[in-house]
Amino acid sequence: MLDPKDTCPTPIPNSGSEETCRDLAGDLSLSWILIDPTRLRSVNLSSHKPVSVQRHWLSGEVHARFATVLAAGERGSASDSVQCGIVVTCGGGAQGGEMQVRGVSLQVEDLDGVFLNGKGSLGVLNTGFEGKKGMSGRREMEGRKRYGMFLEMKRERRERRLKKEGALDMLCVSFGVMVLVSLGLFHLLR
Repeated sequence: MLDPKDTCPTPIPNSGSEETCRDLAGDLSLSWILIDPTRLRSVNLSSHKPVSVQRHWLSGEVHARFATVLAAGERGSASDSVQCGIVVTCGGGAQGGEMQVRGVSLQVEDLDGVFLNGKGSLGVLNTGFEGKKGMSGRREMEGRKRYGMFLEMKRERRERRLKKEGALDMLCVSFGVMVLVSLGLFHLLR
């Protein structure tokens, strides 16, 4: 959205503390609306308010994440969910100055933590155009709830994968030990 050298000033003061993150979480809002002019459809990919605001430990920049969880597949099941995240990067020159928006990016991420690109992300966005329409008064709470559920499913999936990999590792180690023991016995009996 912005060129690498461009910035957009904001009236939010940069205090250089966690207070800035709390202020941004409460004051910042975003609507990222995609329009399909051929089918006359639209979809809002933003959660309106940020689902998380964090300060980067090295650069000091503040990253505000707006997220919408969409169904990736045609079945629309929870296991096929993806996160359309819009990350707004804010930073400021001197402490006490104004925050500046330095970057805005759209990221489509699946439950395995893989960022989709090309055909995969276009398929997800196409599914988003066909999703449920309308705005409820509790859009922000619903967005945070779905984002929390997405993070929980992502954590559970990662834990299952680690358990499977651990079992496979134990099987390989056991097989290796068994081969070494059998070779040792073969040499002793010869």
